[in-house]
Amino acid sequence: MDRRNFIKSAGVVAFGTSISSNAKSQIGIQKKDPSRIIDAHTHIGVVPSHRHGLENKIRTREDLIAFRTRYPELYARRLHEKFEENSDDLVAAMDQHGIDKALTQLTAGDMSNDMIVEAVKKHPDRLYGQLRVGQNQVNTAYAEDSAVVRARAAEEIKRGVEELGLIAVGTTSARGFTKEIHPEKIADDLAPIMEAVNKYKIPIEFPTAWSQFRGGLYYGNPEWVDEVAGRYPQVPIILSKMGRSVTFYFEMAMMVAMRNSNIYFDIVGTSSDHLRQAAETIGANRILFGTDWSGTWRWVVHPEDVYTRHKRIVEESGLSDEQKQWIYWRTANKVFKLSL
Repeated sequence: MDRRNFIKSAGVVAFGTSISSNAKSQIGIQKKDPSRIIDAHTHIGVVPSHRHGLENKIRTREDLIAFRTRYPELYARRLHEKFEENSDDLVAAMDQHGIDKALTQLTAGDMSNDMIVEAVKKHPDRLYGQLRVGQNQVNTAYAEDSAVVRARAAEEIKRGVEELGLIAVGTTSARGFTKEIHPEKIADDLAPIMEAVNKYKIPIEFPTAWSQFRGGLYYGNPEWVDEVAGRYPQVPIILSKMGRSVTFYFEMAMMVAMRNSNIYFDIVGTSSDHLRQAAETIGANRILFGTDWSGTWRWVVHPEDVYTRHKRIVEESGLSDEQKQWIYWRTANKVFKLSL
């Protein structure tokens, strides 16, 4: 890859042209659908007011980014309402778009990982469960001592694997476990969590770029993950969203992945151009298909729903059929040890 093309000014790559989702679905995407697709990044758990009350409020990616500040009272209901298990909605969306299986985890909120177990039991042939640790910290902002939260997280990983049968640790926001910003100090604070993950050699996911949640944007720069990955080379680490189309974050994710062979990407929110660059540089066998489907994201339908959009990102990347197969399902099969 031409280095001059790799180093670009920071900015956001557009998600695509305004094309009817139905037309796109019927014309090109469905004809090119592979025989198997695994969505490696989905979420369940939604509060009632978000499950049925966002149709006219979240229609675009920009609406989602600004949701917290545009509708603070509605957003705050996730802190007070009881979350519902909505895996039936997820599986219905999978059926509609030809998705065979999905890895699913809780969204951020006050829930137990037992909800994931319930979802997998309802759909054992479709869903695999990932556990979440400290998922409410993105909302409570250091309400508890970080050391206490870290110790509790390590215990929850043990329970999640040994008792609940969950196969990976999902989105893990560093902000919930540390107040440090130096990479080595962050890695020190995350040690209890990483030691627990390392014991079972299961994947763990760290998000990149922006989040709709308050604070912690600096942890979206994955540079700090380089230290964690170097200390735990046997742990598969997924840099979720691979920069989310923001060139600065993408380039940092690429640098971390080039330096550490245990780093993987999922394609949530990326662009076809970034996907092609990543596949050509680190290999399609280190990239997973994912959509970030959730009870909130499901309303984002302009210009496309999340499944049509992410299929289009893959199909317009210019990659070979072999590379696409790795992205669509083979990498997930390998990383999560699904034995498909």
